[in-house]
Amino acid sequence: MAEHAYGRREFLGTGGAVAVGGLAGCLGMLDDDDSLSVAVYGGIFQEVLDEHLIEPFAEETGIDAESEEQPTAEEALTQYTSAVDAGEAPVDVAIMSTIGVIRGEDSELWHVWDDPGEFENVEYVSDDLVEERDGGVVSVGALSWFINLVQNTDAIEESLTSWEALWDGTYEDQLGLLGLASNSFLLDITAEVHFGGQEVLEDRDGVEEVFEVLEGVTDQANFWYENEAEFQQRLRDGEVPAGMLYSDITLVMQDEGAPVESNFVEEGSVLDSGSWVTLETSESLESAREFIDYASDPTVQDRVAENLYTSPTVDREYSELDQETYERIAGPGPEEAIAPYYDLYVEEEDWVNERWEEFIIG
Repeated sequence: MAEHAYGRREFLGTGGAVAVGGLAGCLGMLDDDDSLSVAVYGGIFQEVLDEHLIEPFAEETGIDAESEEQPTAEEALTQYTSAVDAGEAPVDVAIMSTIGVIRGEDSELWHVWDDPGEFENVEYVSDDLVEERDGGVVSVGALSWFINLVQNTDAIEESLTSWEALWDGTYEDQLGLLGLASNSFLLDITAEVHFGGQEVLEDRDGVEEVFEVLEGVTDQANFWYENEAEFQQRLRDGEVPAGMLYSDITLVMQDEGAPVESNFVEEGSVLDSGSWVTLETSESLESAREFIDYASDPTVQDRVAENLYTSPTVDREYSELDQETYERIAGPGPEEAIAPYYDLYVEEEDWVNERWEEFIIG
C-alpha cells in the first residue's frame, strides 16, 4: 500500500494557479505522437499515479509519458477552451470530473473515438462510466471515490450508518459538511432519503421541495468546507467529531493512526468519478488511445485502487482484489451507491448555486 494515498482534492485548492501556468507553458509543444502529457490531480495523488500508472505505461509501451498537475475543473475547462479555440493542446489526456466531462463535451473540447473497437480494455469498464456520443467514445472512467459518513471514534463510538444522521438533533453543531451543491450532492442524498429517489430533482419545483427538507441539516452543521484538509484536522482532533468525507482520505487517516471511521451508509454512499478525456486538438491521438486502454486494464485498475483506496472503474467481475480489500474501499459496491443527478448541476448550474448560497448563507 502507498504510505500516503490522498491529496487529489486537497491539493486542488492550493496548486491551481501553479498548474494553470504550467499548462500554459506547454501550449503548442505536444506534437510528437511518441510523447504524451497527462493532466491529473496534484500532490500525492500525482505521485502515486506516476508510480503505479504513468511510469509503468511508459516502460511497457516506449511512449514518453509525463504527468502534469491538473488545476480545478473550472480552471482547467477555461484553459482548455482557450487552447482548443486557438488550435493548441496544453495536454493530451486529462482526468475530469463527470460534470467537467459534460461541460467540455458541450463545448466540443474532447476528441470522440468514433470506433469503440479501437480499445481492447474499455469493455471491462462499467457502462455508466463510458460516455458516448453519436456512437463514439468521449470519456472513459479513470477511477471512482465514495463520499461517506465519517466519525472520530474517540468522540462518537457508534458507527454512523444512515444519512438520517444529518437531520438528527443528537449531532447538533457536530458535523463537517461539503460546502458546494456540486461536490456534496446533498440534494441527491436528501432526494433518496426523504423523497424515495432522485426523480424529484427533474424540475425546479421538486428541487425547491428538496431544499426545504435539506434546510433541516443546518442545525447539525458545525461548518461547511470546500477544502477537505480543513475538515481532516478537525476530525482527527475530535474538534468536529463527524461529518461527510471522501472514504479514501479517511482510510489513509486510519492507516496513519487517526481514530476515524468511514461508514458506507444504508441508503447508499455517494459515488463520484473522474474520467479520461483527450483534447480535440491533441496531435498524440494514438498515444492517448494506448494510454486510456492501458489505464482501463483490470490489473492496472486494481493496482491503482490498492494504492489510492479509490474504487476500480471496471466491473467487479473483472477485478481480482480480494473481498476484504474490495469491501474496505468500495463497501457493497457501486451498484448500491447514490449516483449524482449530474444534469441538474450542469443544466441548472446558476440557479442551483444561487439557491444553495441562500440556503448556506441565508
